Amino acid sequence: MSKELRFPKINSLVLSARLTRDVELRYTPGGTAVAKLPLAFDRSFKDKNGEWQQESSFMDATVWSQRAEQCAEQLHKGSPILIEGYLKTRQYTDKDNNNRKATEIVARKVSFLEKSGAPSESYNAPNTNQPTAPAANVTDDDVPF
Repeated sequence: MSKELRFPKINSLVLSARLTRDVELRYTPGGTAVAKLPLAFDRSFKDKNGEWQQESSFMDATVWSQRAEQCAEQLHKGSPILIEGYLKTRQYTDKDNNNRKATEIVARKVSFLEKSGAPSESYNAPNTNQPTAPAANVTDDDVPF
């Protein structure tokens, strides 16, 4: 007399992250663009002593089609992004003929969080009536990863 457990099947995530390396853009044999975004993202928490700790995690994200090309053009090592997507695990055979698994983020939406020459689909231009602080001069060498 066992009943099947019913629960919603949700595989969705939203992360803010930084690129650990430049975007890797490739094309499928059919000509579709696919980009690999190597990401680092953090989580802050209090430990058992009440002290704040920070934990970093690393994972790759995959972006397809025109947005993949935009990511390759506008993002670089250290770029901050907001990514919406889902987790996917794929199996493959490596060059030594070993079976492997890789879990990655498949991006549905990527928002660029730093201003560049062309606005992101999710970038909101600042209100020109408000005073703005001068931009900091940050280079790739300033980013800790």
